[in-house]
Amino acid sequence: MGRLVEDVMQREVVTVTPETPVRTLLKRLVSAQISGVPVVTGAGDIVGVVSTTDLVRLGAGEKELNAAELVFEPLVLPNEEYPEESMASFYMDALDWRYPTETQSDALPEGVFDGYTVSDIMTRAAFTVKPKDTVRDAGKFMLKGRIHRALVVEDEQLLGIVTAFDLLKAFVEE
Repeated sequence: MGRLVEDVMQREVVTVTPETPVRTLLKRLVSAQISGVPVVTGAGDIVGVVSTTDLVRLGAGEKELNAAELVFEPLVLPNEEYPEESMASFYMDALDWRYPTETQSDALPEGVFDGYTVSDIMTRAAFTVKPKDTVRDAGKFMLKGRIHRALVVEDEQLLGIVTAFDLLKAFVEE
């Protein structure tokens, strides 16, 4: 059957509320060295996700992306034109990027993200998987949706998060 999502998911999840100021969100992402988090209400209801993509969109003047607006381009898998080795080296080079430090996030000019809250920029859809889903099925789901993370949910409760890196690690360890 293979490994399950519950075997590879991260159980400690950083979350924010819709009312969280965007500047606070940015500091949390930098501090935790992550690129996105679930958005939950004070009662724990999942209302969306917010990521660095949303921050970039805000910087470009586009505040919100609704799930209905998502357009997925075809996924490129290794083939004769793009052998696995060349694709792997591309991604390994990309991994050389480092997260900014908290000090660097404090150096942002005043006003860049002021006046905005997470609810202004978040994606109002949560891509979810179940803890008993296989790693393979979660990977297929994330590839199809072109997403970097999926929330692990059961009975409407957030149990964890699984990222593309979690799945890659599980694949490499097999």
